[in-house]
Amino acid sequence: MSLSNLKPSAGRIFDLASITLMLFFCIKYPSWFSNGYLDTIYLKVAVAVAAYGGLVGNLVWLYKDIKRRGW
Repeated sequence: MSLSNLKPSAGRIFDLASITLMLFFCIKYPSWFSNGYLDTIYLKVAVAVAAYGGLVGNLVWLYKDIKRRGW
């Protein structure tokens, strides 16, 4: 890890904000499902993939980035 690879602190704030947003979507998904907002099977699958896939993808990417560059 060199000093030229460090990410500015504002970048980490955006990383954590995106994880928080995806976590919010994952928490709200069951209520959207039960309240009938997602009326077709395509919409149910697409929202599930976007919410849970986005959360897992962000977490994996953040872990790898922290491992490579440091906090």
